[in-house]
Parts: sequence; C-alpha cells; structure tokens
Amino acid sequence: MKKNIIVLAIASVVTAPVAMAAAPTIYGDVNMAVEQYSDKGYDGKTIDSTSGTQVNSRASKLGIKGSEDLGNGLTAVYKFEFQVNLDDTGSTLGSRNQYVGLAGGFGTVLLGRHDTPFKMAQGTDLFNFSPLADIGKMAGGLGVTANGGELRSSNVLAYVSPSFSGVTLVGAFVPKETGGDLTKESSLGDATSLAVMYGSKKEGLYLSGAVNSFSKNFLGGSAGNEMRLVAQYAVGGLVANAMYQDFGGKAIEDGLQEGSTFGGGVAYKVGKFTPRLQIMQVDRKEDGFGNDAEDSLNYALGLDYSLGKKTRVYAEYAMLDNTDGIDKTKAEKSAFSVGLNHKF
Repeated sequence: MKKNIIVLAIASVVTAPVAMAAAPTIYGDVNMAVEQYSDKGYDGKTIDSTSGTQVNSRASKLGIKGSEDLGNGLTAVYKFEFQVNLDDTGSTLGSRNQYVGLAGGFGTVLLGRHDTPFKMAQGTDLFNFSPLADIGKMAGGLGVTANGGELRSSNVLAYVSPSFSGVTLVGAFVPKETGGDLTKESSLGDATSLAVMYGSKKEGLYLSGAVNSFSKNFLGGSAGNEMRLVAQYAVGGLVANAMYQDFGGKAIEDGLQEGSTFGGGVAYKVGKFTPRLQIMQVDRKEDGFGNDAEDSLNYALGLDYSLGKKTRVYAEYAMLDNTDGIDKTKAEKSAFSVGLNHKF
C-alpha cells in the first residue's frame, strides 16, 4: 500500500521512512467476487442456507491517513479506515484500523482500534479477504476468539520500537472495558499482544515471533494464550513462507478452540500471471466434554492475472475440512471464486 502510515504502528514494515506530508492521503481497495459456496455435513447434505452462488465484497475498504511534522523530532500520525460493504443493503460501513499517535526517536505510540502485533506478525497472507482461505479461517476455529489469532481490537494502547539492526519490538495492551468478569475492574493487562519482527515482508528474509495473553477478566472464563512463529523469504516474483501456531486455554464453553496449526504458502509471478497455494494442518485437542476432536487439512489454490499495476482478476478454490471437529464428523466447506480487485 503506497505511503502506508501503518509502518509507524503495528506492522512488519515498521522500518520504512515516516511520511511527512501535511495533507491527508485518500486510498482504497475495491474487491468483488462471484463465488460458488458449499457447506455440507458429514452425510454430504447441505447444512447452510447460504450455499450456492453469491456475489460478495471481499473486505473492500476506504481510508484516510496522514502525518504532521510537529518539530523537535515529533510527528503526529493518524488513520481512519472503513470496510465498505458493496454488496450489502444494510450497514454500508464497518470499522477497520483507526488511530492517532506520536512518532519520534523513541518509536511510535498510538491509541485507537488496530490489528494486534500477533496478527501483524503473520507472513504475507496469499488469500487475504477470502471467505474461507485467509490465515484466520484456515486455522479451523482455533484460538481464544475462534479466529486463529487474527484479531483487530478496540481500546488499544500500542507501542512500536525503533529498528535495532532490522529488529523491531511491538506491544499492544487492551483493557476489557465491558463484558468479561464483571466483578473485576478493567486494566491494561486484561489482554496483551507482543511481537518481535526482523526484516521485510516485501523483499529478503522476514522472521517473527508473537504471543497473545488473555486474562480471565478479558474472557469471562479461563485464561488463554496464543503463540506464533513465522519465516518468509521473498525475492523477484517469489514469496514463500511457513508458520507454526499454538493455541491454549479454553474460552467459556468451546474447548475445541485449543490446538496447534502448521502450514504455509507460496506464490510466484510469471509475467502477468501469479499462481498461489496456501495450506494448513490443524491439530485439535479434546474439547473438554469427553468428545474426540478430529484434525483437518485445509488448502487453497489461486491464479491472478494482472490487468494493470493496480488491477487484477483472479480465480480461487478453497476447501476447509472437518469444520465441526467433533466425533469424526467430516463436515466441510468449499468455495470457487472469480473476482476483480482494484486499488487506488
């Protein structure tokens, strides 16, 4: 994303130069797809009324971002990003990353709504915004919030350090202001997310490690912890990465959120074509109620064709195996998609 102010905040490209333009930048991403969606139970019968042909907006977005040189080595940074639901007759706008912060020689501090460092520590998500195949969905419902650690949190206080020989430290602290354990006061330690990142996702070697920690106060039940390790290498038209995750601690009722995943992806640009592959093995623990938990092998295949520097068409197939995860029920979801994506 051109002139991306997120590099001043929670991102893997925090080492990029700080933009000093006083005027805000307007940007966006329009992504629409025609999709054949299937959701079937272990007996092969359709179990979801949304199965069939759909026209979907894939997290299309509109944003305003900018920065202002305050002098004395300080820079104010801000961003307002909204999801635009192009195919929805109801609410058109949804919240994405939105924050204000200060940057200087000490690093960057921001306040607002933002992806956690755990989420931003991921490698390049080759199927980002896919209804089935992005990193969060391919994790098979694991994680404290059942989304594979892909959390965008409100009420965030975040800090990103300066780069130390290519290494950047990032932390976010989230009080549980409503819900959770109502007998306890909220605090910055209710949920924490920490990451260490080295290198760049765009070129060369990228390494990261991240943890999430959720207190009983935040969840309203048992505490939970999540861990992520990532390695990626990008050169020329090639991007290849691998990721291991471990999810521990049960949420209030859904013990199936415990387990681990291992997988990765590869994409290679050849002329105007870019084939893509992403795969993830999901290993589930027992659900805590005496039920066996079945493992899954989830995968996605895609092919992009570039119509211009900012416009592409694509075709994708994604399959999530054993989406129920209990008692050997082999329910599965799949989708075949053809889409058009334009960025500005």
